[in-house]
Amino acid sequence: MKYALLYDEDAAARRHSATLLKSLGYLVAETETAQAALNAMQALHFDVVLTSGAHAAGDRRSLPGELARLAPGTPTVLLLDEGEPFPQLYHAFSATVTKPVTVRSLRHALEFGLDGTGARAVPLTVRHERRDGQRRRNARDTAAIRQ
Repeated sequence: MKYALLYDEDAAARRHSATLLKSLGYLVAETETAQAALNAMQALHFDVVLTSGAHAAGDRRSLPGELARLAPGTPTVLLLDEGEPFPQLYHAFSATVTKPVTVRSLRHALEFGLDGTGARAVPLTVRHERRDGQRRRNARDTAAIRQ
């Protein structure tokens, strides 16, 4: 099961986005304030975070920066109103979707990300390298099958 955190101050847009995420197979936690989103990030693990703003109202901290601090590998999708300029912290988001959100745009952002390489454009770390060992193992198995 996949888990999504959705922060949007507009209740109608939040409900609409949550419905679309649920149709894509996500369990959705909805928040209407940035502080509630940060509290949820501290308490739970999410596979993706969707946020409608780069800053919390009345707060000078950047929201994507705080989200990245709380959950370093979690992709963050920015939900922009149509015609709204991109924020200065645009580079801090994994992908961008313009409101009103559609299933197609949301699926595209979640599957392909901002630059077409996925929601996590760069893998966090390579866990282990197995090229040589795998090649030797395959050669050994092939030799055993031929005998």
